[in-house]
Amino acid sequence: MNNAEYYHFADFTLGNYRRLLGLAREKYPFCTYQDFEPDRRFLIWRHDVDYSPRAARMMAQIEAEEEVRATYFVLLHSEYYNLLDQEATACIREILALGHDVGLHFDCHYYKINNFEQLAAMLQREQRILTEIYGQEPRAFSFHNPTPAILAFSDWQYAGLINAYADYFRTQVGYCSDSNGYWRFRRLENVLQEEKEARLQVLTHPEVWSETVQSPKERIYRCIDAQAHRLKISYDQLLKKAGRDIVDWD
Repeated sequence: MNNAEYYHFADFTLGNYRRLLGLAREKYPFCTYQDFEPDRRFLIWRHDVDYSPRAARMMAQIEAEEEVRATYFVLLHSEYYNLLDQEATACIREILALGHDVGLHFDCHYYKINNFEQLAAMLQREQRILTEIYGQEPRAFSFHNPTPAILAFSDWQYAGLINAYADYFRTQVGYCSDSNGYWRFRRLENVLQEEKEARLQVLTHPEVWSETVQSPKERIYRCIDAQAHRLKISYDQLLKKAGRDIVDWD
């Protein structure tokens, strides 16, 4: 079996994403971290936006068309996008306008957090920043690249924010993730078809889905290259607008 078959490359097209949403909607009532009931049947559909707000906006549009609501966790310390630039800000505002929620994707590694007090203080800080930018206060957070030490922070809430990795979600709710561009534990198609769990949390990363069938590496490189291309265009436009020369070798 080759990698394309073993890792289900064909699963990760936007067309199949739309189909999976339809299947999920047939099987489960969609909820968010704000409105689910812990003892009732539900599906929470979550995104960790690691690389591309533009890809996140595309997914949010598909979800709105399919009449489902998701939560988008955005990262203040991404190496790949800047939440304060005009395009990223516009993308996240459009996601909110489509009726989705925006939460905080929190990077403990950035702060070298090792105790509750640090975690609570930095969560509050980043919550305030997101609220100021988007005019809507995040109600939940997810850890970015969690280690076993980070997952030890397993309380229901920190700094008033629901913890997507709380003990409840890890022990009472089924989980399916596409981290790194493949199904890390279980294939979503199978999870939805088998319908074994009454409660389910699905994590997807917008950048690992594409129009055509590609490998996980190709999908991530596509996002990185697209961002580089946009920066080059922005540079050229800036100089032209200022009436300056764009000087190269010829």
